[in-house]
Amino acid sequence: MLTPFDKQRRLQTSNDFLELVGDNVDEICDRIVTVDETWVRQYDPESKQESMQWTKKGERPPKKFKVQKSASKLMATIFWDSEGLLLIDYLSKGTTMNGQYYANLLAQAREAVVQKRRGKLSRGVLFLLDNASVHTARVSRQALKDTGFSEIDHPPYSPNLAPSDYFLFSNLKKELRCRRFVDDNQMKMAVESHFDCKEKEYFLGGLKALYTRCEKCISLEGDYIEK
Repeated sequence: MLTPFDKQRRLQTSNDFLELVGDNVDEICDRIVTVDETWVRQYDPESKQESMQWTKKGERPPKKFKVQKSASKLMATIFWDSEGLLLIDYLSKGTTMNGQYYANLLAQAREAVVQKRRGKLSRGVLFLLDNASVHTARVSRQALKDTGFSEIDHPPYSPNLAPSDYFLFSNLKKELRCRRFVDDNQMKMAVESHFDCKEKEYFLGGLKALYTRCEKCISLEGDYIEK
């Protein structure tokens, strides 16, 4: 449950973003780089809602056995912008995601911007990330400062205001759900294949949705957005 303070923070952050955008939503979205981490599993069964099916009146639905998620999984950290992916990192088995590891990724992400997005750095990168502990560690904060990126404030407990959560990862997992992968390499290939076939407009649309979500958040006085 969101506290009154949480709602006020979400409300203020949403107002700040709309003020930043003004009438230049495409221009601002073109400057945004965002990042988040997600787990990719060797097997992820469909949800209860997804497995529901229509039945005739009075007819009993078929029995379905509960299927467990695969214990084998891979953490992917994805940096992306309005044109597509900038960097994907897969955490090696036995390695811990900590502040120093993430700081190294920030340096790689900056280099990716330089190499893949000519002029973006000089226009000023607006960096959007959540409040995960690895993102807020002291070494991570210093690494972010070193990139020269300007951070966009993100309120706590707000995955529905994070483009990676409400858009990028949710669509990726819908496509991968119920598919079985034999090893990590197959999982990586599936992830990258999913993104390779997407046009620039796909990623731009995901970022532009943040504007309408902020408007909805304001209309709900900072409460959660259902859809």
